[in-house]
This record gives sequence, C-alpha cells and structure tokens, in this order.
Amino acid sequence: MPKLIGVSRMTDMMLTGRVYMAEEGYQIGLSQYLEETGKGMEKAEELAEKVSQNAPMTNFALTNILPRIVDGGHDVGLMMESMAGAIAQDAPEAKQRLRDFLEGRAKKVGEK
Repeated sequence: MPKLIGVSRMTDMMLTGRVYMAEEGYQIGLSQYLEETGKGMEKAEELAEKVSQNAPMTNFALTNILPRIVDGGHDVGLMMESMAGAIAQDAPEAKQRLRDFLEGRAKKVGEK
C-alpha cells in the first residue's frame, strides 16, 4: 500500500484510522475505476471479459512477474522484463496473433 498511495498517506491512515470514501480513494490511486452504486459487478465482468481475451502466458507474466520487476533492482528488473517478454512471445496464442496481424486478419484493439 505505501508504494501505491505513498508513505505519508499510509502513515496517516494507520495512525489516525482515516477511511477514504470511494471518490477520494479513486483520486489518490486506491482503485483504477469508480463506478456508480450497484454497477461494480457489471464493470468487473467487463474487465474479466477483456482479460480473458489475453494469451494465458501474458496474464501470468503480468500478474506474477510485473510486481517482481517493480520490487527488484534495475538489473533484476531488466532481466525479469526480458524473461517475461520471451515467455509471453513464445506462447502458441501469441504466435497465432502475430500471424493474424501479419496476414491482415487481426482484430483492431477493442474490437470483438
């Protein structure tokens, strides 16, 4: 959390018990989306649909390796980034998407 919102905000929350309301939390980076009351599940399903269209190794790399890139030193981060790219690019789904792109069959970003 301190990396997400900063040490001073985290310290304030821990020392005072401060609670951020949805809009204020969104503004300081506690969430990436702000939805109307009752619309959260709809947004979650929309995001899940988008994520499910990614190659599985890409999702794996992003969720497991990206945090380690951020936490590691510069050299470790560069190595992990290279490894993640190599793993994701070697996945059969990624190779098929590249073929589709090169042969003009690829969907545009955001197109279903």
